Amino acid sequence: MNKQNQKYDIVRPEPESLLQSTRSFGYSVETAIADLIDNSITANATKIKISFGIDRYSSFVRIEDNGKGMNEKELLNAMKVGSFNPLDDRHENDLGRFGLGLKTASFSQCRRLTVKTRNKSGKGFIRCWDLDIVKEKKDWVLLRNCVDKVSEKNLGEFSEGGSGTIVLWEKLDRLMESRELKLDKEHFYRKFDNVRKHLGLTFHRFIENGEIAIFVLDDELEAINPFNISDEYPSAELAEEQLSIRQQHIYIQPFILPHESKLSSNEKKNLEIVKGWTEHQGIYLYRNRRLIADGTWLDLDFRKKESQRLCRIRIDIPNTLDSEWHIDVKKASAKIPDVIRKRIRTICFTSIEKAVKVYTHRGAYLRRKGEKKEIVYLWKARQKQGKRFYEVNKDHPIYQLILEYLGEDAYVFRDYMRLIGESMPVSLIVSDFSDPSTIMKDFFESSRGELKTIYENTVSALINAGFSEDEAIKKANSIECFQQLKLN
Repeated sequence: MNKQNQKYDIVRPEPESLLQSTRSFGYSVETAIADLIDNSITANATKIKISFGIDRYSSFVRIEDNGKGMNEKELLNAMKVGSFNPLDDRHENDLGRFGLGLKTASFSQCRRLTVKTRNKSGKGFIRCWDLDIVKEKKDWVLLRNCVDKVSEKNLGEFSEGGSGTIVLWEKLDRLMESRELKLDKEHFYRKFDNVRKHLGLTFHRFIENGEIAIFVLDDELEAINPFNISDEYPSAELAEEQLSIRQQHIYIQPFILPHESKLSSNEKKNLEIVKGWTEHQGIYLYRNRRLIADGTWLDLDFRKKESQRLCRIRIDIPNTLDSEWHIDVKKASAKIPDVIRKRIRTICFTSIEKAVKVYTHRGAYLRRKGEKKEIVYLWKARQKQGKRFYEVNKDHPIYQLILEYLGEDAYVFRDYMRLIGESMPVSLIVSDFSDPSTIMKDFFESSRGELKTIYENTVSALINAGFSEDEAIKKANSIECFQQLKLN
């Protein structure tokens, strides 16, 4: 047919240009490895082993799983760029999305990708993309074996019998940036410390359920549950809510973490996860139980604040709602659908309010539903002419006792309390609390005996002031600081 009479042109992408473009999707090494683990879980793997070697000439990262593996046709399809149409229906447990993850995640970190797979038949297959060979040949050259003996050694054999898949990254130009071995090693180990935390968080529900075990250099990763920080002081679970889009269910569960004053040093460290516990406040979006986004308010008009840092909200969505939630290629960001945006915002706002109350009151006491007990606090938060400040509670029973005891000389005490209130170093306290490297002393830490003595002295002073024993005990039991004694 005469080309002048054709109604269309066939325009094929240049191999090198397209593959180079896939390197710029914005993956970090931790999100890239997480994308590969998605494939392993979809392939029913129960064990995933991550190893690496750092060498001046042949550094590599190797990810092996014991999943169902692939036959030759499936391997070829997996190595194809855009091997799956995101509009097609996927299995309900499939963690993939665009058919790009293996390639885009790998090329974001390396220039050579080799995959070795073996299915239940026991027959193995290898395919390899090398961007330098594609550049040289100017064509989609997919090798049927390892490039050389070094690569073959790095790829290695399966560590267990049965089926499985090995993914090998070489030519790690994005991981080995400086070309100075000592410096590259230092940063390589730093990056893999983040990989450990990221994977422990991203797949914590799979790890906790015993569905998968992930190893980095033979060390098994522990699950990092962002909602379960302390066994002694569990997070408060607010009411779960169910929403629907196209008859597909979405589950929303808010959690209020215990105040940090109740936590051990190790538990406080767990709160920090990767970015510090203030940055990890907000929504945790899960797609098929796999964490997509953590410590974010997504596109809601909330800002991260110190006072909100105890608020974490779990949202579970199925993979059938990817387009509505605008799940990206990296499976690392999303957008709340307009149809349920208002309701989710209301849930978040209510949860934030409750979290702020716990944070403000140091978590000393939470009123239970239906309980009428009133708590008297040592401090009051006040506002005047649009400015927030704090002052000692002048109605506090101990304050009143001292005034009565001092009589005419009480003005000295009142002036002293006023000076304390006016000179409280609020900015310094906020700064210290927000610094993850600063360990704050807990209320009467290691000296509960002294607190009990103060309680007993207060009861005695109230009795001496004319209260009955029952009235004195009731009044002392209403004071905030004595709630730590777990009074009846």
